[in-house]
Amino acid sequence: MRILVVDDEVLIAQYIVQCIRDADSTQQIVGTAASGSRALQIMQEESVDLVFADITMPKMDGLELLRAIKSQYPGTSVIMLTCHDEFEYARQAVLDQADNYVLKFELSAQSMGEILRKVQARRERQGVERQTDHMKRNDYLKKVAGDGREPYIITEKDLRRNNIFLLDNAPFIALCFSGGDRDTEAVVAAVAGDYENLVVYPYTDEMTVLMMNLRATDRHWDGEDALNAMLDAYFTAVEERIRGHLGRSRMFFRTAWLGTAIREAVESYLDKFYGGGAVRYAEYGQRTEKLQKMATQTMLRLENQNWSGALDSLRETVALAREEHPDAEAFRRGLLGACGALRQWDPDRIERCAGRLEQAEDMAQLEGALSELEGVLERLGSRYSDAISRAMDFISRHYTEDLTLNMVADHVFLNREYLSRRFKQEVGMNFSEFLTDLRLQKARELLETTGLRISEVADRIGIPNVSYFSTIFRRRFHCSPSDLRSGGGGKRGADGGHGQQIEK
Repeated sequence: MRILVVDDEVLIAQYIVQCIRDADSTQQIVGTAASGSRALQIMQEESVDLVFADITMPKMDGLELLRAIKSQYPGTSVIMLTCHDEFEYARQAVLDQADNYVLKFELSAQSMGEILRKVQARRERQGVERQTDHMKRNDYLKKVAGDGREPYIITEKDLRRNNIFLLDNAPFIALCFSGGDRDTEAVVAAVAGDYENLVVYPYTDEMTVLMMNLRATDRHWDGEDALNAMLDAYFTAVEERIRGHLGRSRMFFRTAWLGTAIREAVESYLDKFYGGGAVRYAEYGQRTEKLQKMATQTMLRLENQNWSGALDSLRETVALAREEHPDAEAFRRGLLGACGALRQWDPDRIERCAGRLEQAEDMAQLEGALSELEGVLERLGSRYSDAISRAMDFISRHYTEDLTLNMVADHVFLNREYLSRRFKQEVGMNFSEFLTDLRLQKARELLETTGLRISEVADRIGIPNVSYFSTIFRRRFHCSPSDLRSGGGGKRGADGGHGQQIEK
C-alpha cells in the first residue's frame, strides 16, 4: 500500500513511519505532512491508499481532513491517531467514515502490523464490493443514457439502489473527458471543492462521464446566460488541467434529466474533438455503428490490395466523421488499423503516420496525419500504366452491368487483343478473372456490412443467378455466403484479392 502520515509533531510522525517499516518493509511511504492542507496537496500529486492522520492539528484538524479525503478520494483508507481516549473523538471519527481509531501510546511495530493486515484485508474486500457496485451502477447508467429514443423513468429510489447519490431538486451537471485514471483524478480534484455527490461512469473504454451536484451556495444568477457564462469560465479552467478536451452538459435541476445530461456531455466532448459543426442524422450509437461498418469495408479493400477502393472508403469515413461526429476513439482505432494493414508497403512513412494519429488531440491533427496515409494509398494505386489504370477504374464503376472486354477496350481506345495482353501482364489475371474477383469482393463487403439477403447481394453485384454465385463464392473464399455472414467464414484475403502484384 502507498501510505501518507499526517502529524504536526515531527518526532511522532517519524516514529509512526518507523513502526510501519518495522512491521512490513514492503509498504511504501509516500511522505509525511505536518498539516491537513499539505496532506491534501500531496494527495493531488500522489496516489495514496492509506492515511494515518492526527486528530488534533492547528487550522485544519484531523476530522476536517478525514471529511475532505472521504469526499475527494473515497477509496482511500484513513486511520485516526490521538493521545486522547475520550469516546467523543472515536464516535465522531467513526461517523466521518474513519477506517479505525488508534491511541498513539499503544502503537508499536507489532500493533502496527496488525493494523496494516486488517486494512489490507478490508481494502481487498471493499475492492470486490466496489467492483460489483460499479458493474451494477454502470449497467443502470447505460440504460439511463440510452439513445434518447425511448424515455427511461428515473426515480430517486432507483438512484440510491445503484449507489448514485445525486440530489433531486438541486443543480447538477455532467462532464465528459477522455478515459484514464490520470484525467479522472485531475478532474475530480479540480471540482471537488465546488461540487459534491460525484459519480464516475466509464461511458466507453475511451470516454468517462462525471456527474455531480453543485454545492449549496447563496449565489444567484441573472438568467440562463449568466449561469452558462459562469460554467464556461469554470470548466475552461478545469480543462486546462487535463490532456484532452472536456465536454459538459447544461445545468439541470431534476435527476429525471440525468440521461439527457449524459448525452449532452458526450456530444459536447465529441464536438470539441471534431471542431464543432456537427450535422447529426442519428444517435451516437447508430453513428458509431455506421463508422465501424465503413472501417470494416476499408480494411477488406486493404486486405485485397484494392488501393483505389480503400482510398475511396477512407475518404468516405473521414467525411462521415467530420459531418456526424461518431465515437472519436473508434475513428482513431480504425485509422490505426489501416496503418497496420499498410505498414509492410511503406514502413517508415506508416510508422510516422501512426505516431501522429496516436498523439492527435483533435480532428485537425488527425487529418494532418491522414495525408501520409492517403499518400501511401495513392502511390500504391499508381503502379499501373495509364491505360490499365483507366480500364480498372471503368470496370470498378460498371462491374454490376453486363460488362465485356470490348466495352472496356472502347472506353480506353485500345485494340481488344492488345488490351487483353497488357491487362494480363500488368494485373496478373485476365479481364474476366479480374471482373469476377471484383464482384466477389464487393459481395463479401455487402455480406459483412449490410443486412441484404443473399439473392439481393448476388443481383447487386451483377450475378443474378444465386446458385452460380454461391458456387463461385465458395470456390473463392472456401465458405458459402451464409457461412461467412454467420461468422464461420473461410480464409480472409485468400489468394491475394485482385492479383495486383506489387513488389515490396
